[in-house]
This record gives sequence, C-alpha cells and structure tokens, in this order.
Amino acid sequence: MRTTLPALCVLLAVACLAPGAQIQGVVIDRNCANDILKHGRQIILKQRRDCSLMKHYIRDGYGILTDDQKFFNFDEAGNKKAVQLLKNTPDKDNLKVIVSGDIDGDTIKVSDMSLL
Repeated sequence: MRTTLPALCVLLAVACLAPGAQIQGVVIDRNCANDILKHGRQIILKQRRDCSLMKHYIRDGYGILTDDQKFFNFDEAGNKKAVQLLKNTPDKDNLKVIVSGDIDGDTIKVSDMSLL
C-alpha cells in the first residue's frame, strides 16, 4: 500500500500536466489581427474589405480570436484545416471553431479543429 499510493499520485500529476488546450473563437486573417484587436472585428471588416474572408478566403495564414480578445496564430496544419472549413461554410467571416492543440507563445499547434 505504501508504494502504490505514491505511484498513483505521480500518475495523476503527470496526467494533469499533459500538454494540450482547447480554444473557442472565430477564424480571422492573421494579417488583420492587430487592427481587429485594437478596433473590433465588425469595425475592421467594414473599414478594410481585404480583411473579410467572404470573397477571397485563401490567405497566407489564419488564427483564432477568442471571446476574451486573445489571438493565436495557427501553425501550418491549422492553416490547412481552416481552409477546409472555410470552403464549406457560407458565412466565412463568422466561422466559429473549437481548436485543440499545444500553445507555444502566440501560436497554437493545431491537432484538431471543428465547427462550433
């Protein structure tokens, strides 16, 4: 019993520290992220039509803007997943997703992305 309890505690601690996060938010063009964070998404989409993904959604890179106004860039895998989702949605400027992956600074290494 004395050796089982510490081993169990170690296993639980490792399981709690496992990497990975889930983030919910809206997919946006990463080149527009700073303006959107400063002025708001709706204002920038009206002022800068190039930030809208409706007509031309193939971009250099994407990211996710959370409800609490944090922005995370997608890695290459995330960019590919975002394009696939954008192809199949009618309202590309309001693509709400949940992203799973590891966060490294301001980038998320996307392992999974799905519509909310």
